[in-house]
Amino acid sequence: MIELQMVKRMIVRGLYLAPGLVLVLWLWNGTEYAFSGAVGLSLTLLNLFIAAQLIGYVAENSPRLLLPAAMVAFTLGLAVVTGISFVLKSSGAIYFPVTGFTLIGTHLLVVIWEAATGSKSRSSTPVQAQT
Repeated sequence: MIELQMVKRMIVRGLYLAPGLVLVLWLWNGTEYAFSGAVGLSLTLLNLFIAAQLIGYVAENSPRLLLPAAMVAFTLGLAVVTGISFVLKSSGAIYFPVTGFTLIGTHLLVVIWEAATGSKSRSSTPVQAQT
């Protein structure tokens, strides 16, 4: 499952970012910001995991449905993240702007990081066209 390997790498990279992110936010404005940032990063990793599970399953079992599955994964992940965010915001547990910026920023960062570096085990030889 290539998708799961890719998301596993992105989750590991997100976990590498976590201590620095939490420390910077804690130094910036204390525990509330640090916790809000940790929640945002956790929601990012949860969203990536949900999408990978769904897309990976469909890719192995019914590749023709991959595009609809990606749309469902996106929608489902967005719904889960939104629901969790609303519950946490209404409980007063997080400062939502920090959580939101962290959520968006870490999604962008880990996806771009993966796109830039990818897997070191990828073959460097181009795929040849079949004749």
